[in-house]
Amino acid sequence: MRTLAIAFVLVAATCLTFGQASLVTKYNFPLLPGTEQDTVLNGLKSIRGVWFDSDLDGNGKGEILATSYSGGGRVAVFEVVGNDSIALVWVSPRVTGGDGSTPRYITTGDLDNDGRKEIIFQVGNLGVYIYEWDGVTGSANYGTTYSQLLSNTTLGIGTAALIGNSEYFEVTDLDVDGNNELVLTMNNDSNAEDKYFIVKAVGGWDTDNPGFSSFDTAFVARRTLLAPWGLSGGSPVSMISAQLDGAGKKEMIVHNWNLKNVTILRDSLGAWAFADTAAQPTRNNLKKTNFYLGGTVDDVALFSGFAFDVDRDGRQEVYLPTYLGAGKKDNSGKVHMIYYDSPDSINIIDSTNVAVLDFASTVDSSSMFGYGYGDIDGDHNFELYFGTVYGAATKGGFNVIQMEFQQGGDKTSPASWTTSVLYNGESSVYSAMTITDSLSGTGGRLDTTWTIDNSFVSKMYARKSDFDKDGKEDLILPYQALSDSITITTKTWNVDSVKYLNTTSKIVNSKRWGLRVIEGSAVTTGIEAKDVTIIMPDDYVLEQNFPNPFNPTTTIRFSLPIRDRVSVRIFDMLGREVRTLVDHQEYPAGPSQVVWDGKANGGQSVSSGTYFYSLIHGNFKKTMKMSLVK
Repeated sequence: MRTLAIAFVLVAATCLTFGQASLVTKYNFPLLPGTEQDTVLNGLKSIRGVWFDSDLDGNGKGEILATSYSGGGRVAVFEVVGNDSIALVWVSPRVTGGDGSTPRYITTGDLDNDGRKEIIFQVGNLGVYIYEWDGVTGSANYGTTYSQLLSNTTLGIGTAALIGNSEYFEVTDLDVDGNNELVLTMNNDSNAEDKYFIVKAVGGWDTDNPGFSSFDTAFVARRTLLAPWGLSGGSPVSMISAQLDGAGKKEMIVHNWNLKNVTILRDSLGAWAFADTAAQPTRNNLKKTNFYLGGTVDDVALFSGFAFDVDRDGRQEVYLPTYLGAGKKDNSGKVHMIYYDSPDSINIIDSTNVAVLDFASTVDSSSMFGYGYGDIDGDHNFELYFGTVYGAATKGGFNVIQMEFQQGGDKTSPASWTTSVLYNGESSVYSAMTITDSLSGTGGRLDTTWTIDNSFVSKMYARKSDFDKDGKEDLILPYQALSDSITITTKTWNVDSVKYLNTTSKIVNSKRWGLRVIEGSAVTTGIEAKDVTIIMPDDYVLEQNFPNPFNPTTTIRFSLPIRDRVSVRIFDMLGREVRTLVDHQEYPAGPSQVVWDGKANGGQSVSSGTYFYSLIHGNFKKTMKMSLVK
C-alpha cells in the first residue's frame, strides 16, 4: 500500500481575474520502482492521455484510465475506492510489435451495443484494441486478451490502412439510431495512407472472445485521393462530432494540420459527405469547403478539440486550441470557436462561423495541449480549460489556464469572456540545477540556479467530472515529457586556470509525478496536507495454507486491503481448474479464510498430489502451492 502526500493548494483571488477563487487538490502519483505492478506506474511518468469513466464495471465507482508507452503500449485502470484511495485494478496485456509511441489516446464506450462497456485504444501499426468488461458487477475484469481488434484484416481493407497513430477518436451515436460508431483518423508517415473512418460493429464480442463479430465502414476516405474535392492536404488530426444545428444527426468537424484547416462532414440521406457551396465541383458525393483557421501560419490543434454548448442554446460549438507550428507566434493564445446560429446553413463553413477567443492579452499561453470544460468554481458560468507548458511560460508559469463565459452574453464577443490562470502548477519541479562557486576556498559566493521542468499537461480529462463523487468538480491532468532525473552541474572556479571547472551528476527527480488531479471547492482560504493511498496488487495477501501437507482438509487464509470482490480457485499441475471455493464474492478489508475439503467441483474426492490455489481480483492473481497426501 502506497501512501502519497497530497497538498491542498489555494488558488488565491490574486491569481484569478475578477477575484474568482477555488480550492485545488493535487493528487500526486509518483513513480514506484520494483515489482511488475510498480513498473506500470513507472510507465506513467510521461503519459499522453487519461480518461475517466463514472462506472466501468457496474459497482457505482469511477475509474481513471491512463496510457503508457511501456510494454509495447498499455493501459492501466485505477478504481476509486474511497475519497482518499484508488486501486490499480487492471492492466492491459503486453503488446508484441508496439512502436513505443502509442497509445496516445484512450476512451470507453459500448461499440458493439450489448450494454457492456469497453476500453478502447490504438497501438501503432497493429490497430485499435478493444477490451470488454465481463458483465459481472464490480469484477474489474476486462480480459486477459483483447475482445476484438480493429485492424486491416477485420476491416477488410488495404494492408497500410491502419498504420500510424491516432491522437483522438470517439465512440458516439452519430445518426441517432441507438447504435454507436467509432470515429477515427489515422496519421501515417506516408501521406497516401492518411485515412478517415466511421466504423460500425457487426455482431458482438465477449470478454477474451471476438466470436463472429466484425466491422463495417460507414465512411472511409484517404487524404490524397480527396483533394481538391475533400480534405486539402495536411495530416489528419481528428473528427469531432457535434450537434452544430441542435437537431437530428450529428455533424463532424474534420481537422487537419495544414494551416489549421477544418471542414464539415455530415450525413445527408444516409450518405456521409463533405459540406460545400453548390458551385463547387463534386466527386464521389464528396464536397469540399476547407476553412483555414491559421491564416498563412501552419498551426494546428495538436491534440484535437471538443464540442460543448457554452451558452446553453441547444447548439454545440467546437473549440480548437492552438499548438504553435513553424516557430511562429501569430496565433499564440488563440482558441478558434466554430459555431452556427439559426438559421445558418451547416452546408458551408466560412468566416461567419468562426470566432477567436484570445488568451494572449491576459496570460502567456504559448502552445496549448489538453482541454476540457466545466464549472469548477460553481458560479453557474461555464469555463473552458486548456493545458500548457509550465517551464516555457514567461508571465509567472502555469499548468492550466481557463476562459469563463458570462452566461447571457454574446459568445462571439470578447467582453463575454474572462481569462485567468486556474492552476499555476508545482513551482519546484526541476530538470536541472547549476551550482556556481565563484571563488572556491576564498570566501567567494555560492550561487544555485534551477531549471524548471518543461513538462506539460497533455490530454487532460475535464468534462464537468467528479472522479471521487464528493460533489466537487475535478480535472485529471496527465504530464508528458516529465524528467526522470535532475542534472546537477557544479561550476568551481579554478584560480590557476582562471576558469570554471564543471562536474556533472544526476539525482532522481522526487517530483516526477505523471498524473495529478485538481479539485474545486467552495472553500476559499487555508492550506492543508492530506494523504491519499494507491492500493497495489501486492497489498493483497495470500498466506500458505495450513496444514500443509494436508489430509483431508486445509485452511486458506488471505487478507484484503479494502472491501473487494475476489475469487479463490484450486488448480492441478496441468493448470486445470479443480475447485472454485470463492466465486467473485465480496469480502471485507482485513483477514479472511476458506476451507478446502479436498473435493472437486463435482463433489468427488481428488487424488494425492500437488495443487495450486489462487486469489484472484480483476486481472491480477496470486498463487501458492500445496500438497494433499493420503
